Amino acid sequence: MKTRRLQYTAATLVVAGSLLLAACTQQPQPQQNFRQPVRADFSGSWEMDYSLNDDVQSRLENYFYRMRRAAERQNPQRGLDRRIGPPGGASTVVAMARFVEQITRIVVMDIEQTYNAIHIDREGTFSLDCEFGDDKPQIYENRFGTEVCGWDGHQLVFRLSLPEGMSLQHRLTLSRDGQQMNIATTVMLAQAPEPFTLNRAYMRFEGLPQHNCEQTVSRGKVCSLASDAKSER
Repeated sequence: MKTRRLQYTAATLVVAGSLLLAACTQQPQPQQNFRQPVRADFSGSWEMDYSLNDDVQSRLENYFYRMRRAAERQNPQRGLDRRIGPPGGASTVVAMARFVEQITRIVVMDIEQTYNAIHIDREGTFSLDCEFGDDKPQIYENRFGTEVCGWDGHQLVFRLSLPEGMSLQHRLTLSRDGQQMNIATTVMLAQAPEPFTLNRAYMRFEGLPQHNCEQTVSRGKVCSLASDAKSER
């Protein structure tokens, strides 16, 4: 589990290097004021529901609109000039958005969860792991930065803070009926006026059936469904 976290951090550092356009003077610190845990059950197989996903371009346009409104409040003479980007440069915000879009292209996920831990296997990329035996946010320090994971009410949060001024967070929320899951991925840069968040929706599906196999002398390799094997006991 520790190895996976280090791989995750190192991979993020590589991409973060291309995003950071200037030296940062302040590092975003992981917020640890999580709400009282109400543990939801995320276990199972999940596939992306494209119809409920955020559109990256729309999120960018809303972001810039908010920044123009903020600029107008500070200086009414400027008006809602569409040429005005946010402080720190529009290119920084666009880079944030493209980065979030790139790391959230996970179509299928398999989640194994117990009362004390969770393992999220994300197709084609790094997994997410967290142990939460004492109901408190778990903090992991390494030479790259600080990682925090744990329950915030009924939501599960994974947060990574890097010394270069970048913060990355995944927030998982389960629907009331347990059939849909939303993952809000947020990136914060010290030179950006506010974080950029992209939501990805998932729905449950029946995963591939598990097989029990054994090698026999007369018939070679023989396999049966795990459920069938259990029913014979």
